[in-house]
Formats: sequence, structure tokens, C-alpha cells
Amino acid sequence: MKKLLVLLTAVIVLRHGAPAQCNSGSYTVTGNSVISGSCIIAGDLTILNGATLNVDLSTVASDTFVVRGNILLQGNAVLWVHGAAGSTGEQFIVSNNYNGQRTITTRDSSKIQLENIEFRTQEGNLTNAASLSMYYYAEDHSSLYVNKSSLNTQTAWLLCYMNNKSTLVGYEPNHVPTEIYLQDTAQISLHGPNTKTGLWLNFESITDTLNLPPDQTQPFSWKIGKGVEGPATQWYLEIDSAGPGIGVQIFPTAKMTINGSGLPTTGELKVALLFANNTDIIKGLKVGLQNTTVANGQDGGVTLHNVNLGPVAWQLYALMNENLFIKNSIVNEIGIGGPSQITVDSSTLQFGELAAVGIGGSTLTINNSAIWNQAITATNNSRIVLNNCTVTGSAFSTTDAQSRITVNGGCFYSNPSGCTQSTMVNISTGQPYCNPYIPPGFPQNLSPAAVTFNGVNSDCVTGITKPMNLEGVTIFPNPSANLLYVNLSYPSQDYSIEVYSTLGQQIFETSDETVIDISNVPNGIYIVMVKQDGKIQTTKIVKQ
Repeated sequence: MKKLLVLLTAVIVLRHGAPAQCNSGSYTVTGNSVISGSCIIAGDLTILNGATLNVDLSTVASDTFVVRGNILLQGNAVLWVHGAAGSTGEQFIVSNNYNGQRTITTRDSSKIQLENIEFRTQEGNLTNAASLSMYYYAEDHSSLYVNKSSLNTQTAWLLCYMNNKSTLVGYEPNHVPTEIYLQDTAQISLHGPNTKTGLWLNFESITDTLNLPPDQTQPFSWKIGKGVEGPATQWYLEIDSAGPGIGVQIFPTAKMTINGSGLPTTGELKVALLFANNTDIIKGLKVGLQNTTVANGQDGGVTLHNVNLGPVAWQLYALMNENLFIKNSIVNEIGIGGPSQITVDSSTLQFGELAAVGIGGSTLTINNSAIWNQAITATNNSRIVLNNCTVTGSAFSTTDAQSRITVNGGCFYSNPSGCTQSTMVNISTGQPYCNPYIPPGFPQNLSPAAVTFNGVNSDCVTGITKPMNLEGVTIFPNPSANLLYVNLSYPSQDYSIEVYSTLGQQIFETSDETVIDISNVPNGIYIVMVKQDGKIQTTKIVKQ
């Protein structure tokens, strides 16, 4: 935690009309305290030794409680933030940014209780804001209670790690937390049909079978874990007429068989595989109905029977001393806890992080791939190298002076406006359409001194050199579901028309037609290249 700037031992009482009294640095609360109405804490918030901080935002609509630092509760402390029942305007904001990651931590039987509020990780107008992730760590019998509170996942993620004997209880939580990692001896209980959150079930040293609940498109009830039927884990999960998303996190020491419902449209599971102390090759990971086995080490792995993977399904992580090769796959997230090396070839990487964070010099090398990630981050003297990749949206950043990111060749594509989670990806193929977690525009460089771009172009096709531009060619309709029509400036002259994927793979070529049938190609973004009289025009089109 950051060094505290201000120690407060008295009760803090703030009323409407005087929010500026809060804006005076960090707060340490050691007695029962009340904040009524809008308030800004300009640094860390620490609550200690049985103290309770009651933040009441229920009196006036759209009140906000802002913390511009980390939050720590320990010694049976309580933070209670609540708005008016049925209201959606009251906000609890822990102000975050890419270069100064904030965290929330509860320890020693402490508790956070959120009721009828909107949680956010950014202040101000979020229309063009990039999505920022924040981490919450629950430890040592601490707990989180969420009652009808929400988080907008277009602009933020709250990742919650439930450790030791911590507890989480949610009544219709709407992405608060966004993703919950259930591990150790923690307990989680989720209630209500409007529940929206993602659950990651941790399997660390176990060989067992997991039977998924049927038809997760509807609210379902399910109990799994310690003391109930199912894998013999130390954690416990209860779902009561709710509909969270389910994922499994499988360590190299675990070997799991997972049985699904076989329903074609459920997207009932995500899979995170962890690798260590080995050399592994992974090929052909995809979305959709799976009956397959994937090994993540000499002994561990996962076998899927009738499991339908959602469009954003696979996450792969290298722990210690791992050499991992990923080829021809659709992968949601890649990370290195290191020191390890990961090499990716000819794959599609979508929406999560690409992160090399391992101490001791980890390396992530990506070749000839399409990248749509939220964040591309190197830290702890790590390296990330992109060779001849297409990158749409995305934010590059390093968090220390020793880490480096290098981009050699390839193309940067602008992320379109109006991109949402409902339009971001083809649910059947996993092919991205846009990047919903980054503002419109080209990829961002957030660490100029540590990110190097060599020969990167905007608006180009990988591996194809463009001579002089051809003008006056129109291609319509765009987007299109079936046919594309090409209007040439000089129809009597020789020409050729070629269509490429964003990886530079040619899928169509003609020199005697001006109508292109794209009905049989997967939905996504393609490049139409028209060549005539030694000149070329390239146009991005969307198949939908």
C-alpha cells in the first residue's frame, strides 16, 4: 500500500454542500465514522481495528463517493456504501488509471457492504474511456456483501480473488464483481435471476469430474464444493436461481473431466489453463461444442465432453520455467507469471490481457496474428515482441523502466465507434468485429519511452506491399451478408480483385468479375484489394 498521508482518529461527518472537506489527502479511520453525501478522498482509504465507515448516498440523487487511492480494511473493520433503493445514480468510484493500478483489500474478518450503488473505476465522462481493470483481494475470514449494485463493463472490470476463509454474498449483483476467482477455503453464495457476474472455479491439485448445470441460458440453482456433491474441493459455491457465467481454472497439478449439456447455443464454459516447468505445444483451440482433451503439463489437463465454449473461451498462462507454444488458436487472454517464455503463431487474440509480468525476464513473442486485446502490458523486466501482426484498438504499456515492448511490421487498425459487448464478436466462430474495451481510434501507446514501433503501417494488409494508390473504386454494400459489388473507375481496362483476411490470407481472387460472393466466409473484417494499371486500392469491409 502507499504511505498514508493523513491520519484521522476522529469521526468524520460530511454534509451536502461541503464536499471539499474530504479533498485533503488520505484517510485512516479508527472510529465509527459517517459520510453523508458526495465526497472525494484524494488518496488512500484505510479502515482499522473494528472501525466502521458509513457512506450514505441515499439522500440526494447522483451523490458520489470517490477514492483516489487504494482501499484497505483490516482488524474487523467495515465499509458500508449505500444509495437509495431503486435508484441508479449514486456512485462509488475508486479512481484508477493504466499507470497507477489501484486495489481493494480486506483482511482479518473485515467487511465491505455495497447496496444500491453503481461501482466505477473512473471519474468523469466515460463515453470514450478505455476499460480499466481493478483488483479486489478478500483474505482471512473477510467478506463482501453486494445487494443490487452494478458496474458498467464497457468501461471497467472488478476482478475479485476470494482467498483463505473469505465469503462473498450477492443478491442480484450486476457485474459487481465482474469476475470472481473462488479458491482456497472461500465461500460464495449468489442469488436472484438478475445476477450477472463471472465465476472462476479453481482446481489446483485434484483429479475429478465436474458436471455442469443444465441450460445456463436460464437462471439455475447449483451447489458444488466442500460438503456437497461434486469435486472434492475446499471451497464452496451456492447458486440460487441465478445466472452467472462459469469458468474453470486448471493448474498443471490438476486433471479434470468436464461434462456439459451439449446444447448448441449456451456458451456454458470458459477454460483457463496454467503451465509450468515444461515445454508444451497447443494447437487449434477454438470456440463451440467441444469433445477434446488439452494437456497442460506432463500429468495435468482437461477433457471436455459435450461442453459448449463461449465465443471468448480460452485463457493460457505460463507460471515458472515454462516454454509454451500456441498455434492456430483463438485465445482470450495470455499471461506469464514467469520467468517463462510464450510464443504465439497465426492466432486470433481477443479482448483480455497480453501480459508478461514474470520477475527475471519473461518473454512473450507473437507472430503473424490478429490482436484485439484490452491491454498489452510488460512489467518486471519482461519483453513483449509483435512481428507482422494486425492490431485493432488496444493499449500498450510498461510499468517499470526495464521492461520493453517492440512492434515489428504489421498493421494498426482503427477501432470503430459504437462498439459494444453485444456486437464485438461472432458468437459462433469467435471472430472479433471490434474492441469494446478501447475508445474509438488506433492503438494507444501509454509508455512512449519503452514501446518501439518499427515499420508499422495504418490501414494495410499484412505481407503485401502497396504501390501507387488507385482512386475512384467503390465497393458496396458495406457491411454485407452475401454479395459485394465493385465499381471500377476504368471498367474497360484489365484489373484484378482480391480478398484477404486480416492475417493476410487470400480467400478470393478474380480478374473477370465485379460481383463477389462472400456468403460462405465467416463473419468478420476483410480487405478487398483492387489492382488496375499498376495501382492498388484497399478497402476494409465487414461481413455480417
